[in-house]
Formats: sequence, C-alpha cells, structure tokens
Amino acid sequence: MTQETLEKQIETLDALLAESEKQGKALLARVRALRKKAQAGEVAALAGLFDPVPRQSEQFAAAVQAARDSLTYDAAMSLADGSYLAELQAEAAAQDVVLTERDGRLTAFPLLLKLEAKIPAVRIGRKLDRRLRPSVLIRSLRQAQAASKFDAARFLAQLFTGYAYLAPLAQSAWRADRPGHGPVVALNDLYALLTVHPAAAAEYSREAFACDLLRLDRAPDTATRAGHRFALPASTGSKGRDRLTFYDEAGAERIYVGIRFSLGAGAGGGHADHAR
Repeated sequence: MTQETLEKQIETLDALLAESEKQGKALLARVRALRKKAQAGEVAALAGLFDPVPRQSEQFAAAVQAARDSLTYDAAMSLADGSYLAELQAEAAAQDVVLTERDGRLTAFPLLLKLEAKIPAVRIGRKLDRRLRPSVLIRSLRQAQAASKFDAARFLAQLFTGYAYLAPLAQSAWRADRPGHGPVVALNDLYALLTVHPAAAAEYSREAFACDLLRLDRAPDTATRAGHRFALPASTGSKGRDRLTFYDEAGAERIYVGIRFSLGAGAGGGHADHAR
C-alpha cells in the first residue's frame, strides 16, 4: 500500500497539533484560574474550578495522541525507494527550482544534494538538513541558491598551483614565466593532486569540483595575478573518469576534461572551450 506523501501527512499533523494546542490552552487557562483563586484565598470557588480539569486533561491527551498516531510516514524507506525524491522533484517544479537527478547524483545548481536514508536527512553540500518537508526544503534551496557566492580568482589560483606542478610533467619545455600556451592537463589529474589527502577528497567531491569548473567557465576573463589566462579544451573521445560532468540550472549537462594556462599577448582571452 502506497503511503501518503510527506507534505500531506505534515498538513494533517499540523491540523491535529493545532487542536492539541487549543485543548492545551484551555487546560492551562483552567490551571491559571485556579492559581488566581488560590492566591486570593477564594476557597469556595476552587472546587467548582477543579471539577472540569480531569475531562479537559483527557481531551488534551486524546488530541496529542491523535496527532502522534497520524504520523505514519516512513522517512527512511521513502528516501531509499525513490518516493521521497519524486515528491521533492514535484515540489521543486512547483516552486520553479530545477532539481536534476542523473546517475544517482542530485543537483540544484550550484548545490549538490544527497539523500541520507539512514539518518534520515538531506545533505546539501557538506551540511545535513533534517527538515524533510518538501515545501520547506525547496524554499530553503532557493534561498541558498540566491546566497551562493563563488570566488573565481581564488579558485583559479588554486588550479594554477596544481597545474604548474603537473604541466612540466606533460611538457618539459613549458615554463610559467614565459609567454605562450601551456600544455593541456587532465582535470581529473588536477583534482587528484588537489585532493591527495583522503580527508580533502571526503570534503571536496568530484561533483563539487565540476560545479566550480562550471562557475569558473562563466567567468572567462578571470586571470591569475601573474596574468595567466585559462581555457577548458574538451575531447569528445574522453570517457569515464576522464570526464567531469555537472548539470546547470536548466538541467543541461556540462562536460569538462582538460585545462591549460597561457601567458602573454598570444594567450587568448581565457575563453572556455569545452564540450556541452
């Protein structure tokens, strides 16, 4: 039997909790009235005020129990079997957020998402978000997308540091201080160098690296302090782990394979020449 969507169950739960709150307020008001009479010493009025308390307590307890019984949603199962993802995608479409799922990867550019069924929660980048209600989570994603910042110059400087090490291995005649084009270096090799420590790889995934490449790609005039410009040449014959892929805000696939740096008048304009 297919269970109700989480959004529907939350709506039902919220209505039942509102009733619980109403009953709780009535009970609390009764207790406050009792205190007021007790503090004033109006002993004769106390007995009459106490009489409805058992019934009100039962009504409050029953309302809370009804709320508890209404929540039958199995979050772990739904995150694992794809039903939660389907609901999340429907809500994303309703809120005009492009949520792309390819090869088990989930993106809401420039954010990377992962469904953590065992917790259960949704990992957004490095952070866990336990707010599973689709309408709330997608609204949060929209805000995170708007607030997301990217320092293209800083990222390019990091790339060049690794490139300067790998490029002489690929072409011994190339020197970073001479005008001209450097060799093309595989981005996969550059990623491996930047994340050589296991902890770094755990913190900075290949998908996150590909996302940063896409954002750098959109800042083609970025250069290093020394004036090195970049290009992202692609090879249509590249396959498997040689290709770094990411999906933009329209859900289009972007493929990145190699990078080269150039210096001087003949270096070009830093145009990113990669496959789509």
